[in-house]
Amino acid sequence: GGLLYEGVQERLGMHLRRSGLTLVRLAREDSAASSGGKASAASLLLPGGSGGALMAVVGSRDQYRLLEELASCWKEHRITMVMVRDIFMYMDRTYVPQHRKRPVYDLGLWLFRRVVWERSMDDDAEDGMYGDDLMQQHRDGFGGAAAAAAAGPVKSDENAQTLGTVASALLLQVIHQDRLDRLEDAPQRTALLKDLIHMLLELAHANAGQFNDSPLGRAGGGATNGGAGDNIPVYERDFEEAFLGESQDFYRMESTSRLSHAASSADPDSSASAMGGDDFGGGGKPAAKYSAMEYVRSAQRRLEEERSRAALLDLPTQTKSALLRIVETELIERHAKTLVEMEGSGFASILKVVARSPAVGSVAAASAKGRAGGGMEIGDSGVVIDRERIADLANMYDLFSRVPASVHHLRDALSERIRLDGRSLVRDQETGVAPPAAFVKGVLDMRERFAAVVGDAMRGEKKGQKRMREAFEDFLNADARAANCLAVYVDELLRVGLRGADERKVQRELDRVIVIFRYL
Repeated sequence: GGLLYEGVQERLGMHLRRSGLTLVRLAREDSAASSGGKASAASLLLPGGSGGALMAVVGSRDQYRLLEELASCWKEHRITMVMVRDIFMYMDRTYVPQHRKRPVYDLGLWLFRRVVWERSMDDDAEDGMYGDDLMQQHRDGFGGAAAAAAAGPVKSDENAQTLGTVASALLLQVIHQDRLDRLEDAPQRTALLKDLIHMLLELAHANAGQFNDSPLGRAGGGATNGGAGDNIPVYERDFEEAFLGESQDFYRMESTSRLSHAASSADPDSSASAMGGDDFGGGGKPAAKYSAMEYVRSAQRRLEEERSRAALLDLPTQTKSALLRIVETELIERHAKTLVEMEGSGFASILKVVARSPAVGSVAAASAKGRAGGGMEIGDSGVVIDRERIADLANMYDLFSRVPASVHHLRDALSERIRLDGRSLVRDQETGVAPPAAFVKGVLDMRERFAAVVGDAMRGEKKGQKRMREAFEDFLNADARAANCLAVYVDELLRVGLRGADERKVQRELDRVIVIFRYL
């Protein structure tokens, strides 16, 4: 049994060493072709990305050649191992468990990892790293201390460049190109990446359990020794960590660049014009584009792209979750306050425009009422509500709600806007600029507009309703005359304002006033 098992291991190792040598030479040829000369192992990779992520110095065509050959080699190896496993099924059931050996199929995975994936890029030997010594070890039958002595010293440089590090760097480079929309034949390349990621996931299971391994796998060309490092899952070590780190760097740089560009390209004068007064250009359309809203749309698109890419690559659940958390953190959480406060285009600025829609009875209001598709809406009570801007606020809220901790910035902006506008109404009433009825009418219109913001833009969330109620209570109860103004308004409403009105209108107006009374 022992001779048979060791013979299978020897033949598999010899075959995989030849495959590994072919792939190493291919990687070096591709690098030499792209650099215009002979490449050393050190020239194959350059530092980049996050946590030691590497980018290969190869041409756009050459990088696919290595990955395609690696995928082909893996596919053939798996087919071979299925046949070998079936042939030695009896040995798997008897000898293997009795002597704590790896099952034949798992042995093939383990050898592929150690002999091919972890093969040093400096290893040009036909028979692997240890040449004649290793072949003599095969003939000696891998027996005990003699075999270990024949194997010689094992390389343990954790930073050694291997075929796996080159391939991992190429995988990251292809994903990077896809994110930049520069990937040619994207469906085929995505399928290739999916196959290689599945390979890494399967290799990750090759180290489960404790086995009495012969020195073959440890001396077969791997760059790490057969100690604790041998039990590190290949997928996590060689791909997932670098992939998540590179993703974090990519979206951190992109989000910062977009916001910096938005801030530098904004014209303060045009922003002030767009966000002040009636805020309407020709035809009643908004006079300016929102740079913050452009960022929101871009972030939403990026999140959908990453979700789709993760599905196409069939990434494990833990990788998908970690990836989306990183993208949400970099695109949303890190810039939430900036998006709210951005001058002329942030949530607070748009909210200010919504709060200052044309007054009922004004020329602008009459124009808005007669306009179709202009984004303005006249409610049953006659209040002008800017539905187009509320839709923008809703888009920002939907984005922020992916990171619940960021939504409080929106609630803070809502509360602050209500308090500022409310105190302005109180000051006008105190100084006699506006009579009591005008003060109450202003509060009623405010409440209807902000109720539309909370109900539609903020999806009617309870915390938003609570912050709105608290903000109204704050400025209304700051001056005892607010209650007197309400009483005067109701008296005038019942005596004059609703004369000749139908019962439905009377009930609607009284309901609006009662809502304000509840804040007192």
